[in-house]
Amino acid sequence: MNYLFRILLSVNATSWFVIIYAINKQCTFFGIPIWICGIIYLFFPVLLSLLSLYLFRFSGDDKLTACTEFSLADNEFLPVYLGYFFLAVSIDKFETMVFVYAIIFIFTYLSQTQYFNPIFLLFGYHYYHVLTPEGSRVFVIARGKVLKNKSNFSFDKLKRINDTTFIERG
Repeated sequence: MNYLFRILLSVNATSWFVIIYAINKQCTFFGIPIWICGIIYLFFPVLLSLLSLYLFRFSGDDKLTACTEFSLADNEFLPVYLGYFFLAVSIDKFETMVFVYAIIFIFTYLSQTQYFNPIFLLFGYHYYHVLTPEGSRVFVIARGKVLKNKSNFSFDKLKRINDTTFIERG
């Protein structure tokens, strides 16, 4: 199940590449106008993100207590997504797009750290790099207002995605 979950998160993180390519190339299906197809394409990552949030409930429970340091990571991934957009718009051939997407997907899957999903920002989640009391740096996805208090804080209701990534479930 963990492998399927990691695949889903990797698809979430990289699906914008394919969507921008499809919209740019005006790919349609069943004779539906491109503007309707574009809207359908835009809802695809939203539905995948909702599915991911639902499936998080089946991940193992965890918590991080007395964390000593954190930093907001919401804006760190903007250059990655802009790169996806520009790359997707610049590719002319479908075969090239498939090859490039496969490379991006494999790197995302294997790195297990690029589970950033911009749709989660729309759902009220924020991304943090957190230093644990043991000195490990982990990636936490938490819902709610942006954390500003730098004193010792904790995350009590986490679900483990992998050894370095957690999501807070309320």
